[in-house]
Amino acid sequence: MCFGIIKIRCIFALTNISKMITKKKIYLKDLAEILSGVYEKTDPDGEIAYLQTKDCTDTVIIKYASRVLLTAKMQKNLLQEGDILFASKGVNYLSVVFREQEKAVASTSFFVIRLKSPIVTSEYLCWFLCQPSVKAYFKSNQAGSATPLIHKPAVENLEIPVPSLEEQKTIVTIARLSKREMELQQAIIEKKQTIVQQLLMNKIK
Repeated sequence: MCFGIIKIRCIFALTNISKMITKKKIYLKDLAEILSGVYEKTDPDGEIAYLQTKDCTDTVIIKYASRVLLTAKMQKNLLQEGDILFASKGVNYLSVVFREQEKAVASTSFFVIRLKSPIVTSEYLCWFLCQPSVKAYFKSNQAGSATPLIHKPAVENLEIPVPSLEEQKTIVTIARLSKREMELQQAIIEKKQTIVQQLLMNKIK
């Protein structure tokens, strides 16, 4: 029943997303500061976390494995609640919102996108950065082959459609429901496979 409700809500709401994001577009540099991550030698006795791309999935920080000492340099570069970590190296182009579970800094694998405008939310911007069309934009603007790199101007000059704050909230909610739907579908598939496998094994015992 719950799965059906989620699916219906997603199908109904997705029809309106394209209308919501065909709004005026603003360069990212006019909405946020684009800061570079910092390099520091890790130290297991460090007081703060040193976030790297391996600590994140596509949308979530899953661990705070590496540590660094809290020097004056690190203090200056501490992440703030709502900062967006955008991977500037590699081909994953992951984007995650930082929630201040503990003090942390971003490594040089990231750009830190810090909003300076109240007309856009971190959650919406993070969602937009993960869209296929945006990833295609970054792919066409990356440099290098062994380890592709996105330069700061490409990030700054990305055009962001800015719907109302209420519409941004709706888009983020729909995206979460859609993701939950896919997770439930995958769980059902895996459960079915397990049951079928058990039944088949029972046949040959």
